[in-house]
Formats: sequence, structure tokens, C-alpha cells
Amino acid sequence: MKTLSKFLFAAGLVAIVSIPLLAPRSAPTESEPQLTAPTEAVSSAPVSEIVTEVETVNPYSLEALAAREYGQGELRVEYPWHNEPEFTRYYITYDSDGLNIHGFVNIPTGKGPFPVVIALHGYIPASEYETLDYSTRYADAIARKGYIVLHPNLRNYPPSDSPGRVRGDNASGYTIDVMNLLAHVREETGQSDSIFENADLSRMGIWGHSMGGGISLRVISLVPEVKAAVLYAAVTQRYTNETAGFKVIDLESSDAEYSVHHGTADPTVSVSWSYRFCDQLEEMGKAHECFFYEDAPHTFIRLGQDEPVFIKRTIDFYNRILKSDS
Repeated sequence: MKTLSKFLFAAGLVAIVSIPLLAPRSAPTESEPQLTAPTEAVSSAPVSEIVTEVETVNPYSLEALAAREYGQGELRVEYPWHNEPEFTRYYITYDSDGLNIHGFVNIPTGKGPFPVVIALHGYIPASEYETLDYSTRYADAIARKGYIVLHPNLRNYPPSDSPGRVRGDNASGYTIDVMNLLAHVREETGQSDSIFENADLSRMGIWGHSMGGGISLRVISLVPEVKAAVLYAAVTQRYTNETAGFKVIDLESSDAEYSVHHGTADPTVSVSWSYRFCDQLEEMGKAHECFFYEDAPHTFIRLGQDEPVFIKRTIDFYNRILKSDS
């Protein structure tokens, strides 16, 4: 039977409804009584009743982020920024989702190949944020031990472009910035004229503090090469499938191991979130270690006793997982 396909537009969704057409007939004769179309052939119901089901993908879901293409545009090494005995810091900018994102990269001294660690900062009021902010000292400590460290200033953190925060996006914009950075680095890996010539993306770790820890969980769900995750006072219970109503993380499918750190006196992110996350890792059968620092705040005091212990545990964790075969 021939059909007429009509496109129906409602609430930003497109559906196709096929309605049977009656074949043209000759005029009725005495031997051929006139036929009438069955009443069920063409519905006079409103569009909202005809379209019973339209499959949609939430643009902030894990499925939508996995389906995106990353790496459009380019990464620019603006200049060498600091030279240290163990590494060189470069100031970079790169294209991400139509935005210009700033940041820095630490490249270890030597021939490599070097494992790669992504370092993600937490929330800071934009008016107070600086590219070399508190997370720099952690990135530097990791680089000194022979790791390439990628440290983006995520969107909305100057001097990166600031399109504004999107309520309910479950950190998708920040996740996209990380995915684009990785795509740019992957494109240049092995090129003799690139600072990423000796990057080994098959041995990848991630480090995230507070908001950055929550973003890390989304990246882990998208990048199977991430094998080691350090979560520092992380918002592990903020971006969840349950609170979003759709899938935003999928740790079940990841082989990553986890090192969780949290101060018991954290006034910003409840330590109970890390207690619960460690229980969840145990239930999933994921390899993990959890450390809780008595009376420590949200960000460990630089000259306090907890930070050196935290840094040593971080390096030992990465070395065990990302350098065990080297």
C-alpha cells in the first residue's frame, strides 16, 4: 500500500508518520458499489497523540559525548614558559567547541616515551583564578617523576573563553574541553617537530580535585586508555546517573584503578561522598585505595604535613600502574 510520509515538528523533535493512502478508483457503477475508507486508516487525532514514541538522546549524556567528534581546529604552543631541571613548562592554547582554551603542559627532560597525566583543577571564582593556580604544584610534582602533564584552564576560567555555565549539563562542557585537548595531543604524538613527540597515550592517568574529580569520572567513562585516577576531595556524588536521570558515567566498563584522598574536616565537599564512593568501588569490584586525612581541609595546606604524604602516595600510585612494565 502506498503511504504518505509527513514530517511532524513538535517541541524541537522530528518524527515521521506514515499514513496509508487509498488507491485512486473509477467512478462507482451499478455493479460496483462505492467504497468508503475504513475509519482507522487516517487518524484525526492531534499530533501529540499520533506520535507515541520518539527516540531522543540527551545532549549531555554519555552516549551523546561519545558520539561527538573531537580535535577540530588546532593546538598552539605559544611559548616555553618555565625551565626546570626535570621538565619544561609550555603555555598552550587550543580550540574546543568553538572556544579558545588556555593552559599549560609540562614535558619531562629526557627521551621518553612518557606516560601522560591530565590534571583538572577545581572550582575557583573566575575573578580569582590564575593559570598557575594551586593545582600547579601538584602538576609539577608529577612531571618531576617523568610524566607529561596536561593542565587545561577549563572554559569559564580566564583567560580561556567564558560562554557561561550551563545549568544541568553535568560538566559536559568541561568534559568536552578535556576530550578536545586529548584529541589534539593524540594528533601530534610521534611527530618529531611536536612537544608531544614522546607522549605515550597508552599509559594515561588523570588527577582531579573537587569539581575536577567529578569531571575525571566522565572522562574515564569515555577514554579507555585512562588506567589510573587520583581523586582529591572529589565531587563523586554530583554528576551521577541517578541525579541526572540519564547516563553520565559508566565506570563498570572501565579498567581504571582509583586512588581516593579526602580531608575529614572538608567544609566544601563532604567527606561522606568519598566514603560512599569507596564503598561503590568495592561493590563494583574495582581496584582502589582510599585515604582519609584527619582534620584536613578541602585543599591541603601547602606547608602542612598532609600534602607531602598525599603527593608521595599519588606518585607511588601512578608509578605502580603506569610504569610497572617500563
